[in-house]
Amino acid sequence: MIAIETYKVTVATLLVDNAVEVMDHPRVGEFDLTSLEQVRCSSFVKKLNIPYRQRWRELTGTTLIEAAWGMTETHTCDTFTTGLQDDDLDLKSQPIFVGLPVPGTEFKICDFADGALKPLGEEGELCVRSPSLLKGYWNRTDATAEALRDGWLHTGDIGLIDPDGFIHFLGRRKEMLKVNGMSVFPAEIEAMLGQHPAIVGSGVIGREDQERGQVPVAFVLLHEKARGSLGQAELQAWCRENMAVYKAPEVRIVDALPMTATGKVKKEELAKLL
Repeated sequence: MIAIETYKVTVATLLVDNAVEVMDHPRVGEFDLTSLEQVRCSSFVKKLNIPYRQRWRELTGTTLIEAAWGMTETHTCDTFTTGLQDDDLDLKSQPIFVGLPVPGTEFKICDFADGALKPLGEEGELCVRSPSLLKGYWNRTDATAEALRDGWLHTGDIGLIDPDGFIHFLGRRKEMLKVNGMSVFPAEIEAMLGQHPAIVGSGVIGREDQERGQVPVAFVLLHEKARGSLGQAELQAWCRENMAVYKAPEVRIVDALPMTATGKVKKEELAKLL
């Protein structure tokens, strides 16, 4: 905050978690942050939502914009949502909306089994072609041959391209759950949970169930002001009201989420809590 005021910073990139830390800081009102003109953010533990955006706009006069979808293999940023903030279109199209391809980048949706092109609106493997694509995995020829085919990176992510050309990211194929025969994506549930004002982070995994096949289980971290006053039953009721019945997870409140160095939830550690 001191740096922004002192150097009149105009462009910033941060995690949603960082933006919330700034907004919640007890001394934030002492600093002038109105020099900011462009602010990109990435949703990791905390997800960008309309209340966060409104608070940030009131504080700085600028709009928090999701940096969208990308991979290390493609130099990180492959889609954008800039310009899609009127009436919060980008956020209201969530939880699986990641915008449009950045210039020079192409997307297609393919069948996982045979690589055939899928029609608009159908789920399949998200494939990307970009000038910044990796040349291969170091000393992993088999992995390189599997991922790179005819100049396209087969990401292993599930997605779709809608009739308007917008890209939707559903999640990693290996994380997909089957609940009563229906496909459920943890990333979608986590994004929905991020819309709850009391939830500051979540991680969703599946547990085996004899009747339903699998059941989504959400480990949630609550805002400190909500701890003790908001319980598991209330959160599960909120999920049932805001999600399809088969997507609504079992909720388990935790004091902390196990995190990687890059700010992602360690799903394998959550599995131990089951």
